[in-house]
Amino acid sequence: MQSIDNYVEQKLAETLIDLLNTRSLDEISVRELCNKAGIGRASFYRHYQSKEEILDRHAQSLIQKWAAEFEASPDSRPWNVFESLFHHLKEHQTFYEVLHKTERDNILRAAIRAKIGLTNDLSNEDVYQKVFFADGISGWVEEWIDRGMPETPEKINQQLGQYFTQVLPTLSKLYTHR
Repeated sequence: MQSIDNYVEQKLAETLIDLLNTRSLDEISVRELCNKAGIGRASFYRHYQSKEEILDRHAQSLIQKWAAEFEASPDSRPWNVFESLFHHLKEHQTFYEVLHKTERDNILRAAIRAKIGLTNDLSNEDVYQKVFFADGISGWVEEWIDRGMPETPEKINQQLGQYFTQVLPTLSKLYTHR
């Protein structure tokens, strides 16, 4: 059974996502959000400080759920992490489109950075490589979302794999000093 706190948070997130399909975040008041969700404003402020916090926490929750499911699966391997991520994004396409539309992609970017082990104790060289990789994946995902996610998760993963095997080696030749 769902707790009252979980119910309030889920209902506010669902309602906000629904409203954001037709209007901008600035056009939606807390009063309107609460009325549409059937939640009192006092409950809203007990759980959140802003509408943005609803999106941030919902995104973090979804990403944590995906990571936990991926890590718990006996079929999970490092080479299929991105296909798993693409399936997750496609499953929650409406939410991630709203997140992108409200320019909150940084939440997903931070999750990808954390997933690849970007930490402050790494050497500068390791950090730069991981940031390049993580932000490249984030850009790939943001563009896929921006274009309406027309490819299947399998297809977008295949395209990413082709990029890694074909384009990156060519790019490295540009930086080879003679």
